[in-house]
Amino acid sequence: MATVIGLTVLSGAATNRCSASQVADIVEYFDTDVLYTRQANQTHFLRDCVPDSVTVAYHNPRSRGAERVTPQNDVELVTVTSPSELAAFAADGLGARQSELFVLSDLLSVSINLTALETELSGLSAYQDALDGAGDGVVHLTTGANPSYRGEWAGISVQGVMPGANEQQGTPTAGVAHLELRRNGVVLVKTRTLSDFGLETVTGVAHRRAETLNNAEIRSRTDLAQAEVYEIAQLDGIGKKTARTIVESAEVVEQREARVAPDESLPSREPIFIDIETDGLNPTMVWLIGVVTRTSGDRFIPFIETDPEKPAAALRAFMDWLAELGRNRPIVAYNGWQFDFPVIEEHVAEHCPEHNETWANATKFDLYHWAVTKNNALLPGITNKLADVASALGWEDSETGLTGRAVGRRFQRYAENPGPETELEWERHKRYCEDDVRALVHVYDRIADTETLMTQTGESTQSAGTESTQGTLADFSR
Repeated sequence: MATVIGLTVLSGAATNRCSASQVADIVEYFDTDVLYTRQANQTHFLRDCVPDSVTVAYHNPRSRGAERVTPQNDVELVTVTSPSELAAFAADGLGARQSELFVLSDLLSVSINLTALETELSGLSAYQDALDGAGDGVVHLTTGANPSYRGEWAGISVQGVMPGANEQQGTPTAGVAHLELRRNGVVLVKTRTLSDFGLETVTGVAHRRAETLNNAEIRSRTDLAQAEVYEIAQLDGIGKKTARTIVESAEVVEQREARVAPDESLPSREPIFIDIETDGLNPTMVWLIGVVTRTSGDRFIPFIETDPEKPAAALRAFMDWLAELGRNRPIVAYNGWQFDFPVIEEHVAEHCPEHNETWANATKFDLYHWAVTKNNALLPGITNKLADVASALGWEDSETGLTGRAVGRRFQRYAENPGPETELEWERHKRYCEDDVRALVHVYDRIADTETLMTQTGESTQSAGTESTQGTLADFSR
């Protein structure tokens, strides 16, 4: 019996813009069971792009009743398009079900008043009337809210599914969301943009260049990886150097291997691998620093403080350890210059200034900066996020279901109102941090061990212009 449903949702912009290779990439990456869109006119195209095991579901205003999208297993997904459909379904034994039920509709819409800092849920009254008291424990999925939204309204548990649903302005997001629907109403969420899939995952290829390649019948990374450089170089706006870069990048992703630049190497001294957990993007507390070193037998060492009233405790314990045992060894992080390193520096200065010199003199090495920004390696993930790169190189995490953003939000909520209802599952959160550190070790070692060299070097992503695939801080789910 199925205990998890993998629901992937395409925004309208993503549905209208996606190529066949992007759709195939999406369902493979997320291990999709159900692919959902509101664009009914695109369903035939989507079905042609996915294997038979994937169900393509869509908003069907002509439906005559609730539609069971999945078989009646331990976890079940049902779609409705009107209050009358919901009412008929609720009256038909909704409360007597044996499975975990998720109901997907567009009947509820979340709106956020940025001036009053208030959230409203449109359609709630009609929705409650349709349920007529039935459906305790059901999770109600709505296309009228972002995937990051989860709230309780008069006993109704509402989870958003649609990327960009609550945008205040600007062009619609070509977004992709994946929700794992699990027992006990648990929903695990990942979001990506359409450009994270298909040809646009290749270094040097953005939307316009992907269209150029598509017009030349280069429609997938496999096609590009097998193409001749001289053929690609003849296409409009693509020279020989760029052609070599994008072909090689496609090869790296398809072959799931890292390649390094000639004459470049990682630090020779034994590193200290770290990852930090904070209370958000503008942190007031570093509450967990995870460390792995080979000198400790690859043991994970968590420097953790769960009391929000002790903002310096975890950091001071780490710095004391570093001063005693970590001198003259490189401290390695992933995207460290954008987050971990400056956060530690700032908090050391504020909370334990006696260690200012220790931190200032420490050798710091950002593997992402060295590989991607400085163009010293090609990485095989469909994005340069650590999780994607590590997975492509064979790493498997412990599936905690957490993300950096979620961890930060949860600790912030706990810090504002400590108590049993807000307290974090500390062991689960330590496992999440350990996963990140060990993924970093895995990627570092695979790069160190590779004997495959890049053929195209010398152009960092900082100067690659609009066709760059360099990530930003938001890409790393911090």
